[in-house]
Amino acid sequence: MARFIRRPDRGFTLIELVVVLAILGILVALATPRYLGVRRDAFIAEADTVLDELKSLAWGYYTQYGGWSGITAANVSATFGFVEPPDAVGCWDYDLESDATATVIVLRATGDTTPVKCLPVNTGTVTLTVSGNGSSSRAVSLP
Repeated sequence: MARFIRRPDRGFTLIELVVVLAILGILVALATPRYLGVRRDAFIAEADTVLDELKSLAWGYYTQYGGWSGITAANVSATFGFVEPPDAVGCWDYDLESDATATVIVLRATGDTTPVKCLPVNTGTVTLTVSGNGSSSRAVSLP
């Protein structure tokens, strides 16, 4: 009588596959919020950098001419020499407004939803308000 020796199967059991998938699911669930938080912080840092540059240009204009009268979003490029980063690089649209007495200027970065790379985080605003005495305040409104 011939005796057959059965070799052990070399595949994974269903239980082992389910355990591995559960572990991967837990790791993804832990990593995703951290990734989105870092991505959000990077978007804010981008806006802050450009707004600080715009603040320096606005403050230089203020010290030279004694105010911001006549400055509008339409003439900011010609007046300050500010060039907004293109959509391929940046995720924000920048504009400004000054009050009637020209003692305060509000610099604003609004989320540009045109580049797909900027969604869904970048749909808010970052505002930097600069007063004639050199002080400034910053406000962030992101979802």
